[in-house]
Amino acid sequence: MHTINLQRSPAVVRRQLGFTLIELLVVIAIIALLVALLSTAIVKARESARTAACQNNLRQSGIGMFLHASRDSGGRLCSGLFDHNREGCMDTYGWVSDQINIGSAGPETLICPSNPMKVNEKLLDVFGWKTNDNLDNLVGGEQVRLTHGMCGKDQWKEITGPGTAGVGFATTNPITAERASLVSRYFIGQGYNTNYATSWFLTYSAPRVRYEASDQSLRTNGQAAQQGLRGRRATLGALTTARLGVSDVPTSIVALIGDAAPGDIDEAISPVTFGFDKSDYFAGTDTGSQLYAESGSLLSESASEGPSFYNSSTKKLGRIGSYNSRLEVQLKCEKLRNCLPPTGGSGNRMYLQSTLAWYAMHSGGGGPAVNMLFADGSVRTFTDLNEDRYLNPGFPVPSTLTEFQYLSSGYRDSTVELHPSKFFSGVFISPSLIKGKLE
Repeated sequence: MHTINLQRSPAVVRRQLGFTLIELLVVIAIIALLVALLSTAIVKARESARTAACQNNLRQSGIGMFLHASRDSGGRLCSGLFDHNREGCMDTYGWVSDQINIGSAGPETLICPSNPMKVNEKLLDVFGWKTNDNLDNLVGGEQVRLTHGMCGKDQWKEITGPGTAGVGFATTNPITAERASLVSRYFIGQGYNTNYATSWFLTYSAPRVRYEASDQSLRTNGQAAQQGLRGRRATLGALTTARLGVSDVPTSIVALIGDAAPGDIDEAISPVTFGFDKSDYFAGTDTGSQLYAESGSLLSESASEGPSFYNSSTKKLGRIGSYNSRLEVQLKCEKLRNCLPPTGGSGNRMYLQSTLAWYAMHSGGGGPAVNMLFADGSVRTFTDLNEDRYLNPGFPVPSTLTEFQYLSSGYRDSTVELHPSKFFSGVFISPSLIKGKLE
């Protein structure tokens, strides 16, 4: 850099000063460029680390599922869905409690660090906010599952809430600050929470069916009032190692869990802040603090909705009916491996698995990506090719819909991002188990 001699003529000094300012601006520009490049590199490095942590979490969850199966009398990979209303108290039932309770996972293992939603929408049921909109919830004698674990206890850490004894949840009333404190400290803080979403196969495995001799049809045989094949009364329950062992579908393409999408806005906007500090009801002598989700923020999905079809009238995915829906066409095409896109009339309709519970959270070279755990224990990454953040397994969504219709349907077009050779999206993972006149 030039030095300025003030004893020289003003013109020379101005020239020297001009060169000095130009050089200074060049140096500042170079430094700014280097800082920008360094910041970009840091952001990429951090996301790469978060992606690797997410993948490790999924692998650990896979180990936990097979550990559960080795201890379960039925060889089930899990005890069910992470869903209070459908399965029971979430510290006792569901794949999350399985992992926490046998020690195969800790609270951090079941949370993807790349996902900004750190709380699962089903915890709103425990908080008491959502009315029970599930028509396939626990009924009859199974309702006792709702009072197991903390859901049936009157104390936690020898602290009793301000409610009435015998109501459970440490006697905290629904939709109160005390209940929010319990959900935050006990359920979320102890690890009964996740932002991974399960596949239909993991928690339900196959539909309950019956054969109708009058028309030689295979029909669903759940309860007529249920919302699709999504409950304990409409399906065969959690996936087992025995069913995987005789599966016609390679375990390497049967998805179990993946990065969860945001829940629906009519179900998953939190009305309360989940977190704690030294002033909350169950703080005791604890002076620590933690924030999980702000009031007004979206919470994550819990599970796939299962077999679905594209309804060209509503421009949305429609669920398979839990009672009396015909499945012989689906069974035949899966046996022959020649299924057509899932559309058509009720008598010959075919289905694919809805994958709208998963979301492309990770940054990748080819676009946003989703991490998924498969039944062979592998973890693979799938790229969102059209950048709508959802991965389409083959639903024939037209590219001529309005923006509002796209927001309602989820998928942006018919681009196939989950190819059948890498991701099974049918209904029967063991079609050869059903034989007879349908053949």
